[in-house]
Amino acid sequence: MPSFISEFKDFLLTSENPKNAEAQKRYLYSNLKHYGLTTKQNFDFIKKYNLEFQALSKQHALGMAQKLWDKRSYEERGAGLYIVSVHSDTLDIKDMPWIERWMRECGGWALLDGFIIPFMPKILTKDKSVYSYLKKWIKDDDYWVRRSALLAQLLLFRDNQGGDKRLFFDMAKSQFDESWIDKVYITSEDKKRARFFIRKAIGWTLREMGRKDPEGAFTFLKENKDKMSGLSFRDGSRRLPKSYKDRL
Repeated sequence: MPSFISEFKDFLLTSENPKNAEAQKRYLYSNLKHYGLTTKQNFDFIKKYNLEFQALSKQHALGMAQKLWDKRSYEERGAGLYIVSVHSDTLDIKDMPWIERWMRECGGWALLDGFIIPFMPKILTKDKSVYSYLKKWIKDDDYWVRRSALLAQLLLFRDNQGGDKRLFFDMAKSQFDESWIDKVYITSEDKKRARFFIRKAIGWTLREMGRKDPEGAFTFLKENKDKMSGLSFRDGSRRLPKSYKDRL
């Protein structure tokens, strides 16, 4: 389906909205090229090819996705992620090298979250040895990589489909000490973003855990209330039943 790549590019060029593009770059903290299209515009165009994407072999699907990813625009990378999502049930530990590479190249939270959150649970469920990647990521000097480690099990916890909660709790606690941020990042803006996105990832994952395991989320929040950031605590307790919130 080489035609999709060229047809999508033509669509982007004819639909480009520079004003929206600048606003999107600021909102998404993105360093990629943006064409300024809405999510609906993108999806409406891409979904027309869904049957063709399904007919591709995994190898050809990943090859096409890589070509789109290499274009270095937000919209084309998003299309690449969509193609991978059609074949996401086939992902396994052998795909981790390119997954890790893409994770580091996402260029902002939107692509990163839309990539790590839905894809990693499928691989973790198939092979427990993939948890070693999370243990490595949580020590990385890139805050997006640490965020990925914290969000990788979010859907497993939300749907009560397993996951390693003890590992998540240990990783979350390891991020309460934020002194590494001042050592790695220079500008106040980068330091602010690093703290925000890691704190938010801790709270978000705890919040989703609280849907099916309120006791687990509550216990962690109760034990670490005075150590964690206010943002993580507020987000993490948001889904708890009132009976639990009253005891925090």
